[in-house]
Formats: sequence, C-alpha cells, structure tokens
Amino acid sequence: MDIELGTNTLRNTDGVFIAHGKEQIRIEWLEEEKKLALSMGVFMPTGTEVAKLQRNAWEHNSGDRFVLTELPDTVKVEDTTLKTLVLEIQKKSHEAVAIPAAKFYTSKGTLSEISLEWWRVGNKMELTGIDMDLEGGSVEFPE
Repeated sequence: MDIELGTNTLRNTDGVFIAHGKEQIRIEWLEEEKKLALSMGVFMPTGTEVAKLQRNAWEHNSGDRFVLTELPDTVKVEDTTLKTLVLEIQKKSHEAVAIPAAKFYTSKGTLSEISLEWWRVGNKMELTGIDMDLEGGSVEFPE
C-alpha cells in the first residue's frame, strides 16, 4: 500500500505504523466490502490510551469522546471534546491512500501531526517531499 502523508509518499508499505515498538495504526482496504478499515490506539499526551478502534469498530471509547465517520473512500476520527481532527484517510487508487490531516499522540505521548505540506513527529522528525519505498514493511515513528 502506498501512503501519502502531506507531500510525502511512502510506497510499498504494509499499512502499519509502529510507534515505540508497538503497532499504533493499521490501514486496510477490505476488498469484499469495498471500504477502508482503520485500527488505531488513541492516546493522551501522558501516553494513556483513551480509545481503541479495531477495523472501524470501537473496542473502547470512554464517554464516546471520539467519533468515527465512515464513507466507502474515507475514514475520519474526530475528538468531540477538543473539537479536533485526530486522523483522516482517503482512498486514492487501488493500492494507495492519502492522509491529508492528522494530530494524535503515541503511547509515549509524542505528538504526530500531518498537514498538506509535512509530517512532523515531536521534535525528532519533520518530512517534506520524501518519496521512499518501504519494500513491504511498516512505517516506523522515530524514538
């Protein structure tokens, strides 16, 4: 799966994002249902998990704080308390998705943000205009 993060393209990934050695996000295209599926842990800046999404279904979501909007070609998670977008994924071609915007924390409280121009992870990394082949591997956040 090719993933566009702002102006960055990560080609030939398995759709998994690894943060601190653990899977935090998994993006899948469910061919039979013809829809995007998102699995994701949602964390506070302290690193405490406050919600968990498994293939577009909430495993837990205390107080229904987070809302999932699901269309065939788009999946969006929003924080109703802070009135912010957590993550948006749009289907592009057969094996490609775009993440035009995101703002979420990892399990160690590191902020990850995606805009139309860049992908920034804490003060460790900012990528703009990168085109990289991950050879079927996962996307790994810097430590």
